[in-house]
Amino acid sequence: MSCCRSSRTTGQGCSTSFHGENSRVLIGTGALVTVAGGPAPAVQKYLQTPRSHQERGRRPMALVPPLLAVAALLLALPLGSRAGGLHPVVLVPGYGSNHLDAMLTESYEPPAPACAAAAAADRLGWFPLWPDHPATRDANQLPCFADQMSLVYDAGADDYRNADGVATRAPHFGSTRSLIGWDRLVRQLEDMGYRDGETLLAAPYDFRYAVAPPGHPSTVGARYFSDLARLLRSSRLSTGRPAIVVAHSFGCALTYQFLLSRPLPWRRRHVRHVVFLGSALGGFAPGMHALGAGMDYGLPGMSRPTMLRLARSQQSALWRLPTPLVFGDMPLAVVSAAAGNATATTYTARNMSGFLEAIGFGEAVRPYETRVLPMWEALPAPMVPVTSVVGCGVRTPETYVFGKDGFEGEPEVVYGDGDGDINTVSLAAIEGWAEVEGQALEVVRLPGVRHSGFFSVDFAVDTVVDEIYKAGGGVEFDRGFSI
Repeated sequence: MSCCRSSRTTGQGCSTSFHGENSRVLIGTGALVTVAGGPAPAVQKYLQTPRSHQERGRRPMALVPPLLAVAALLLALPLGSRAGGLHPVVLVPGYGSNHLDAMLTESYEPPAPACAAAAAADRLGWFPLWPDHPATRDANQLPCFADQMSLVYDAGADDYRNADGVATRAPHFGSTRSLIGWDRLVRQLEDMGYRDGETLLAAPYDFRYAVAPPGHPSTVGARYFSDLARLLRSSRLSTGRPAIVVAHSFGCALTYQFLLSRPLPWRRRHVRHVVFLGSALGGFAPGMHALGAGMDYGLPGMSRPTMLRLARSQQSALWRLPTPLVFGDMPLAVVSAAAGNATATTYTARNMSGFLEAIGFGEAVRPYETRVLPMWEALPAPMVPVTSVVGCGVRTPETYVFGKDGFEGEPEVVYGDGDGDINTVSLAAIEGWAEVEGQALEVVRLPGVRHSGFFSVDFAVDTVVDEIYKAGGGVEFDRGFSI
């Protein structure tokens, strides 16, 4: 799939606008009009770096609800005060892109002697679990990190929970102080007049968890959805304007499912526009490989069993798996006959349960088939305006070929197009919404931008800021249609 397929190439990216039948885009005559050579001065004056773009068609999981202070702060503001007419922006980070804290209770049993002394001290209060756990400085603490970072799937309760004696929270809910790696984007938005905790908000979460379909409990994920809904309501009340939600990576999947969980009138009242950055609503091949190889979180010296525990215990891990809807019969993992099989075995998204059994993770089959697959059997349009900004033209793992050592060996990797982490077929999954009557969709492709490049590459950061600005005032989507 070509990077700029069906798109108009801009100075450093390419953009495609889709508007479902009977919906339309009205270009504003004031705040934002893009012209050849770059954005209008109303946008340009806020940007810190030069432009060469051409015209674009373009708590714990907290134990105590974290919204009370945020809501009080927002509601105390006079309507529109200090907002400068801005629509509030709510940032939803991706996996591992916000801080997590932990606290140990009396029921916690240290998994190794080296953890005992630290556990005694950590029972005194909250301490950093991610990304500043003591294991980042002391290798003896690796077993402690793995134990405290892992989850437990309780088959009887059909839900996930922390390890015994471990409490966790995502601190600073509502504030960008919770985010990791978003600094440049936050600074540019602040230069435009946004203020942290007022018109610029963040919705961090415990990224080890996810949500579940109706009929299946998901205590932590459901609490997060409630917190996010209250944050959007509070921002609407304080500013009188619906929010622009900007989500990255796994945050896109959560935001999408959150929107579907809310009645359509609620969505339209509280969400003006959604900007997806590197969305992976169809999963991705490297997420499948991680379940067989494990995750070390960048910490050296971690054993294979520990890496597997970290990769497999988390509820969100199964959300990374390529979905049958998007990947179909694409070969994702191939085990050659040399690995003891009579013939080579190919695994696709359609026989993912067989793959889970083959890698020795059979206990995941039930939650995968009952809690994950039902949520991704279809991708209905959210019926709020969406902009999808994606990287492309970067070599991305597509198929893993295992030799004589099977899944315990190092595979050969066949590469395809994507952003280095997410395959193009998944990044493009939402483009089917272009055919949905009343769904406004714009896709901006950035050649050469990797999955995390939205926050580090100059023109990518500027593009994201442009899209937020457009969503807030330069483009008005017609919502006069009926569905």
